[in-house]
Formats: sequence, C-alpha cells, structure tokens
Amino acid sequence: MTTPRSNIYQTNVYRKSSDDIWNCLTCGLCYDGCPQGVDYPEFVKEDREGKQQGDLVHKGVFTLLSDLMADLKESKTNLGEPGNNDSKIGYYPGCLDFHDMFFDLDVDFKSIADSSMKLLEKMDMSAKMLQLKCCGHDQLWQGDTETFNKLKEQNTELIIKSGIETLVTSCAECYRTLSMDYDLPCEVVHISQLLKNADLGIDSDISVTYHDACRLGRHMGEYDAPRESLESAGATVTEMAHSKNESWCCGVSTMMNCNDRSKALRKARLDEAKDTEAKVLITSCPKCLAHLNCMKTEQESVENYEFDIKDLTVFLAEQLGGK
Repeated sequence: MTTPRSNIYQTNVYRKSSDDIWNCLTCGLCYDGCPQGVDYPEFVKEDREGKQQGDLVHKGVFTLLSDLMADLKESKTNLGEPGNNDSKIGYYPGCLDFHDMFFDLDVDFKSIADSSMKLLEKMDMSAKMLQLKCCGHDQLWQGDTETFNKLKEQNTELIIKSGIETLVTSCAECYRTLSMDYDLPCEVVHISQLLKNADLGIDSDISVTYHDACRLGRHMGEYDAPRESLESAGATVTEMAHSKNESWCCGVSTMMNCNDRSKALRKARLDEAKDTEAKVLITSCPKCLAHLNCMKTEQESVENYEFDIKDLTVFLAEQLGGK
C-alpha cells in the first residue's frame, strides 16, 4: 500500500504551517516530494547556524556530552572491546554506550555494537572497534557548527591514525554524517550494505516490517539494503502504509522536539506497524529504536502492540545462535 503523492505536498508532517525553524524535523519528506527539488532541510540547517537552540530533549544531556567530548582530549564514545587491531576495517558504534546510560528503557543499545561485530566476523570481515568521539550529527543540525567542526577535526585525525580503509557504522545518522559532512580518506558504508549479500546461514522465517530512518533513507537514498538483508536471512518483510521515500520520521532526529506532536507521529507509526501484523518492527537508527520503544511503553495501558522493536543487527545476530 502506498500513499498518493499529493498527500506529501504538505507544509510538514504535522499537517500545519509554522515559521519556526526549530519545529522542522529535517526528515527530508518535503524535499523528496518537492517538484522543484528545493532542499529545505539544508536551508533549515544553514538558518539555524549560530542561533539559540530550540527544545532539546532529555534536558540536553546528549548535546552536553558531545560538547564535552569536543573539549576533552581523551574522551570517547565506546567502552567496548577493541576487536582486531590489525584490521583495515573499522567499526564505529556511535554513542550507544551513552544511550544505555541515559535512556530509561528496556533496550540494550550496546548489543547493537556487539551484534555488528559478530556479524562482521561471520562475514569474514573481522574489524577493529574505533575509539572515536561523537560524530557531531546533532550539533550540526542544532546549529552549533563550531562544536561540530571540533569533533570532525578530531575524529578525522583519529580515523587517519587508525589506518583503516573501510569504516562501517550501524547508525543511520553516523553514516549520513561521516559520508556527507566529513571528507575522509576511506570508504564509509552502512552495515546493511554489507549484510544484503551475506550468507549468514540464517533462515529466520519471521514476519517483520521495516521503519526507514530518515538519514539512511531520504538523506542517503538507501532503502533496499536493509530489506535485502532481512530477506536474505529468510524474513518476510511487509511494508507499512508509509514506507521508503514516503516513510514517516520518528520525530526526534536531532534530539529535539520530543513533544505531543512528535509523540502523535510515533503513535501513528506504531499503528501502521500493527496493521502489518508483523512480529518485529526493525530499524537502523538508535534514536528511532529508543523513541519508538518509548512510545510503545507509554501506550501499554491503552494500546496493545504485540510486536518487538529491534535494531537490524540485533535481529540478525540473534538468529545466528551459536554459529
């Protein structure tokens, strides 16, 4: 089922006009549907530069952590095992450890990194765990280009020193940032782009639906790899009413605007997932994972969503079992 193109020619996903640049989700839905190809998210990003930030979620703790990383020389995002230090493949987990520290959810974010390393090993792509700082995605889109540039400079130096030739990430926002906003001397890939052709020896036979993260989907144009990764593992992918380039945002892409309107957007998204009758809702963005799970928990007293919400890598690694 698809949505008529006319339905996406709206001022924004909230279906109401606004002249406040901080209300924009920068999800790219308007850009993808604009017949003139106006890159409105890019305009918003530039207009926010140097201005007072809008409504930061979770009391701004994640923004503060990134600010501290930019100023503290030895800071890093990852507390995990180093992996294969001789490898030319580097895996960057993003800020997953901090998600575990500050999100009060029944979600093990660190398992995304563990699962990614396990899957890379299964594909004979043993990787080293990169010890970097935050990629700076949120700072860039919140208008703090000074902090973003500090993080970019420090991370670029660390990546060059690592000697890697391929940088793998499982986070949609990290993938977008490192690919488009950095100038790295190595290939940057999202792990789904490796998994889509992998023979993992899995035949899951599980019905799933896939939520397209804005940064991996509309920003980077990668819709097929996650789905092919699931299908090659034997899963049956049933699309939601809004999917691929018409997919709805989770509402908190830059750690901003976790309000009644963005919650309504997530509620609608969960309803779409429920309509597919899938057993698992899969995504490739830790923020989507966090906030969709949060909404599911909030709705437990009034709405029964009988599906799990998991990261792509965790879902696939669980199917490996003891292999």
